[in-house]
Amino acid sequence: MKNTLRDVIKIVRRTPLLLLVQKVLRRVPFRPVDFGRLCFLKFEGVPRVPLAVLRGCGTVRVATPDDLDGLTRLQGKAGEFQTRFANGDRCLVAVANDRIVGYEWFCDQAMHHETAWGLPIPIPAGFVYAYDGYVDPAHRNSGVWLRFKAHLAEWMIATGKRGVLTFVEDGNLPSLRTHLRFGFRPAETVLAVNVMGVKFFRTSSTPMPADVTRYRSNRTLTRSLRGSEL
Repeated sequence: MKNTLRDVIKIVRRTPLLLLVQKVLRRVPFRPVDFGRLCFLKFEGVPRVPLAVLRGCGTVRVATPDDLDGLTRLQGKAGEFQTRFANGDRCLVAVANDRIVGYEWFCDQAMHHETAWGLPIPIPAGFVYAYDGYVDPAHRNSGVWLRFKAHLAEWMIATGKRGVLTFVEDGNLPSLRTHLRFGFRPAETVLAVNVMGVKFFRTSSTPMPADVTRYRSNRTLTRSLRGSEL
């Protein structure tokens, strides 16, 4: 059912102003100006995932460069994937019916150079940086993300790691809520701005912008903006 004008007005009023501006800018061809707030989250300790919640079919394993074709079928980033393997980053893949249906990348070096914004991310000693997780839409809400965390925990125990660092853009409310429910806690927020290829970053000691914590996702908004970046 299509939204009425009144429904749209209600949705707009509930959406933080910065998110509205961001969505408008991202509809401009070639995106000459873009910005995002990166909400960094930390998990202290090793993730604990009870076996009882590891539902669903499929398995999770460590990926190798031989999996490049399967990864690229999910997201066409062959060049980025090759670079990550070459840099020694670790990739976990979820496999169902002999097909890769999800992946998540991890870095345990001192510094990670984030590619979307070009942000250098220092990784605290003993921490693992988790990034670029993706699950095929047909397999979401099936326990794949928890299986990634369970496999990560085994690796962290074997290598003596003590925490996980990640970030979520503040417009991705489902992912933000999932991480917070799991036990991640806000660390800091970075405002990233890209103007005609020139990038600026500003770090805030405020862990989570107030409008992000107040904002509530809306399924009607999701349907009305289907195909856009939420």
